[in-house]
Amino acid sequence: MLKFEYTQREIDTVSKFLQNHMLESGVKYLTADQAAELLAKNSILRNDKGPKPGFNFREMLRQGHDGKVARMKGVYQLRPGSRWKIILVDK
Repeated sequence: MLKFEYTQREIDTVSKFLQNHMLESGVKYLTADQAAELLAKNSILRNDKGPKPGFNFREMLRQGHDGKVARMKGVYQLRPGSRWKIILVDK
């Protein structure tokens, strides 16, 4: 099993970038795939670890869900195993 540890600084940077992007773009939510693509395109979080594109971001989400790292703002799943969504948090 692959193991990656994310720092609080990395989590805060990713969270802030995604929230700002959604606010500036008028987007209310992003899927994990959309978020991973944006993060890679803007050199915020690489998209090359793990078995498939977006693994880095999903692993960050999983670690937050499992309590290994802080959870990002606006991240949720409807139920365990369902797709992740990142919603715009009111500012």
